[in-house]
Amino acid sequence: MAEISIQLLGLDDLKADFERLAKATGDKIVRDAVMAGARLARDKVRQAAPVRTRKLQKNITVTRARQSETPGGATAGIRVKKPSGKTTRPLKRKSRPGKRLKTEYAAPFYWKFLELGTSNMRAHPFIRPTWDGSLSQIEQRVREKLVQGIDSAIIG
Repeated sequence: MAEISIQLLGLDDLKADFERLAKATGDKIVRDAVMAGARLARDKVRQAAPVRTRKLQKNITVTRARQSETPGGATAGIRVKKPSGKTTRPLKRKSRPGKRLKTEYAAPFYWKFLELGTSNMRAHPFIRPTWDGSLSQIEQRVREKLVQGIDSAIIG
């Protein structure tokens, strides 16, 4: 019976590289990569959003889940900001008595009606189709950022 032996050299260096990677980065590389993918998705959704006053586009943001909510992982996505308040301003034209102010909301509340529809209006989705259509690009961006982060952590 033939005896085969394999000798691997340099495992100590590889082990040291992995330890340095784990200490230096923790979950930071993964979080940064996921956020890069979410930023790409945000930009695509902003381009696909209906334009009326540009408030909807401005209020589409990137958000990341807390580390306590996702231990050992990273979760990020896009959302539309909640209306946090409203302001009133005078109308530029003459109107009925008692109707001289116009109410403006800080963030658009109507995005849900566009995305999901109502009982009287059919849906005009812009978030989900854009997300589904650009999923491969998002995954590619995450991969690129992961490789870049790992390389920079190993090389130093």
